[in-house]
Amino acid sequence: MNYQESISRLEEASVFGIKPGLERMQKILAVLGNPEKACKMIHITGTNGKGSVAAMITSVLENTNLRVGRFTSPHLIDYTERIYLGGKDISREDFAKAATVVFKAHDELVAAGEEALTEFELLTAIAFWYFRENKADYAVMEVGMGGRFDATNVVMPVVSVITNVAMDHMQYLGNTLQEIAREKAGIIKEGIPVVTAAQHVALKELKKDAHNKKARIYFYGRDFEIDTRNKWEQGQVVVVKRKGMPKELEKSMLFVPFIGAHQAVNAAVAAMALTILMKEDGRINENDLREGLARARWQGRFEIHHAGGKTVVLDGAHNEAGAEALQEALREQYPDKRRIFVFSSLQDKTTETIIQMLVRKGDKVYACAAPTPRTRTPEEICEMIDRQKIRAEHKIAGSVADALEKAVKEADENDIVLVCGSLYILGDAIRWLRKQELAE
Repeated sequence: MNYQESISRLEEASVFGIKPGLERMQKILAVLGNPEKACKMIHITGTNGKGSVAAMITSVLENTNLRVGRFTSPHLIDYTERIYLGGKDISREDFAKAATVVFKAHDELVAAGEEALTEFELLTAIAFWYFRENKADYAVMEVGMGGRFDATNVVMPVVSVITNVAMDHMQYLGNTLQEIAREKAGIIKEGIPVVTAAQHVALKELKKDAHNKKARIYFYGRDFEIDTRNKWEQGQVVVVKRKGMPKELEKSMLFVPFIGAHQAVNAAVAAMALTILMKEDGRINENDLREGLARARWQGRFEIHHAGGKTVVLDGAHNEAGAEALQEALREQYPDKRRIFVFSSLQDKTTETIIQMLVRKGDKVYACAAPTPRTRTPEEICEMIDRQKIRAEHKIAGSVADALEKAVKEADENDIVLVCGSLYILGDAIRWLRKQELAE
């Protein structure tokens, strides 16, 4: 099976949609020899910030010269982005090799009368097999959705991380913060430490679950917090305070190469999780924390580009919590700039609220469709802007590239072009920007 054939098989499996439950994963992993047990695991869930925290932790562990794998979703351009090991994404050749092994095991199970796996379950199995075959020391595993019944929740991690809890995926996870928190608490394991920046009612649910499982919970505001934060070029300098550390290490000054107060909190979460690892693994130290964090990279999170001398910001904000974080970062970074949006949103998102949070009087919106059947139409988005009575001009664009072309052409030094609303449009935006950079 070559790479394109393996992608075709995966896309065929996507018709099975989302099927909660761990039995299918447990069965295929047993056939594969339980590759999820081959290395130390760090398991991460949360409504927002999972990918950023995963990138930070990976970068710090890599600074120790450990062999580190990472599994994230979704991809922006290519499926290979989801599986990362040894400083780079999996090659297409290795992806096809791993997929061939996993599909063989899958087809044997289906032939024996077992239920077919979903696309995400197959991808998770491919990642586990690849990490074992390539002798990863650690693997950082990001939950696809929720936690309790997510395909990744077959691991026994050395530390669990729940970045935060906000309203998203309500049709699967529940309609209240308490219900969503219970689903995310599903990754907490008996006796395994858990780190979180969740607050209020969500934190209460996590604490209850951790207590029942005798898992030590480290939470933001008690065990760790931001002491000070200062904006810096392409990032910020953050002082993280950690309880129970030697006096000289209680406060650590860290350069965080991501923008916004929310990324400072994400960095504090990563630092706390890594502090727990340091106590168990002498190969990781404070110097690795400082150096590794400063080198961390993650696409599509307040990522600043320039095209034709114009500022273009890509951000994956696609729910209310993400929009709030983006709004804060914009106020801090570009308080006086008009925003020209390249915007799309999916049908299961609270799009009107996101528009209300981000779009201001005098801004302009180029509405376009995301490359997924779940997209809202540009016409729907424009109707929502009108209903909000924001008095922001809006136009329909035929594609992300068309919207970017028009937005960049129109922008001047008093504007920024902002691509947001759905992670699904960032891949097309990155492709367009790469073409512009080559042309320039």
